[in-house]
Amino acid sequence: MNPLRFSLGVVLMVAFPSFGSVRAPAVAGAFYPGTEQALRASVVDLLEGISASEGTPALAVVAPHAGYVYSGAIAARAFRQLEGSEATRVILIGPSHRASFSGAALPAKGVTAFKTPLGDVEIDRKVVDSLRGQAVFGGPTSAHDGEHCLEVELPFLQTVLPEARIVPLLIGHHSGTAELSEIAEALSGFLGPETVVVVSTDFSHHGKSFRWAPFPQGPDLGNQLLDLARATADLAAEGQTDGFRHQVEVSGDTVCGSKPVSVLLEMMDHAFDGTGEVLGVTTSGHVMGDFKQSVSYVSIAFTGRWSPWKQPEVPTDLPTLSPEQQIAVVGLARAVLETRLGHGPELARWFSAHGNDPMLLAPAGAFVTLNHPEIKPGRAGRLRACMGVIEARQSVVDAVVHSAVSASRDPRFPALEKSELEDLTVEVSLLSPSHKVPGPEAIRVGIHGVVLSKSGRGAVFLPQVAPEQGWDRDTMLDHLARKAGLSTDAWRQGATFEVFTAQVFGEEHEE
Repeated sequence: MNPLRFSLGVVLMVAFPSFGSVRAPAVAGAFYPGTEQALRASVVDLLEGISASEGTPALAVVAPHAGYVYSGAIAARAFRQLEGSEATRVILIGPSHRASFSGAALPAKGVTAFKTPLGDVEIDRKVVDSLRGQAVFGGPTSAHDGEHCLEVELPFLQTVLPEARIVPLLIGHHSGTAELSEIAEALSGFLGPETVVVVSTDFSHHGKSFRWAPFPQGPDLGNQLLDLARATADLAAEGQTDGFRHQVEVSGDTVCGSKPVSVLLEMMDHAFDGTGEVLGVTTSGHVMGDFKQSVSYVSIAFTGRWSPWKQPEVPTDLPTLSPEQQIAVVGLARAVLETRLGHGPELARWFSAHGNDPMLLAPAGAFVTLNHPEIKPGRAGRLRACMGVIEARQSVVDAVVHSAVSASRDPRFPALEKSELEDLTVEVSLLSPSHKVPGPEAIRVGIHGVVLSKSGRGAVFLPQVAPEQGWDRDTMLDHLARKAGLSTDAWRQGATFEVFTAQVFGEEHEE
């Protein structure tokens, strides 16, 4: 007997809530067929078009949420991986398209089920009620009104997991990394063999109507969109939490469910042992043959086992980086610049190659310097940008990403153009923690970077600045005072000084 057709035969046997209200379908007849018979046939056809999964069923999947005519075949690849699962609970997470908030939004307290033409899907009220008391789950319940991203996944779930209850969550676009991690940790208390996680998201929305069209119309557009979606999806499948976040943020990519995916990746990072796999990537442009406006669709499956929440170990002090690590860090800075200015997948590829190096998670301050190389030998070059963070409150990776993004818009210069990158050299300075010194006599030129502060003003020079300019200590401090907006000799009285050291490395200019 075909297991898919058998499961459809029992789909209406799901327990109906005996009291409370049922959330009515909002997009039945639009995103998917509006009648039971047509919807059943559509879902079965989509699932049977995918080869049966091998091995153990997935514990988590990422699936698109567009109309079935556009993304149904890709979604089916993800849901097929749940076939054979004995899970009785689905944590269903998607982005809020209609309401603006931070944190997670649960359905209204009186809602006990979500309805589709295939019947009612009961909410796991015990889990939902336990989450309701936590502030991070205090998003507006009205966010679920008219929202489609969870609803379009339900007919697939009703088919492959007909007895499962759902924990429906919408994540607000304004959620920060700390909130996303808090949501993930709270949900981890309900992970186990009985639970699967389904994240609903589309990937790049490209076109003027989406207000994001960095790639020109033409014969290469489809491949560009596939390339970007694949590289970004690979990061998710690899469990690259920071890499996925940085790729989306730096590129400006319009992945509508990037925050829900980040919640899942936090779970993968802290409470999961297993592997992920990208099952399929396409775009509506490829499906419909029209790229004037195109949305990318991805399916990903994770197999393994849930584990208790654990905190990964990271270095507490910045080590001296090897030559290979230095090359990688400089490559990170350039990948950030290329991705920010070109909106492509360069940063994603960097994380796939280097994102698992634990040494790059050590705390550090960082500066990224861009130079036009000088023609005359021995000269450092003309400065194009130099921006960074002094305090070691972030990882090497986060600090370099932040500094490179800032360098692309150094307020002292015109905004950086992508066409300039080929002619610039990139230099990275990783900083030790700074500490106060009693006065200028303690400053060692060429060894110390210096932070000067006076009368609410301040400025910083990296250790390499004075030697590159041929300055002695007093001349360096004269220039540093002027950089702070003070008179040239203002450093001689009433100023305070902090010093730091740096590991400095960069690209060599090719003649």
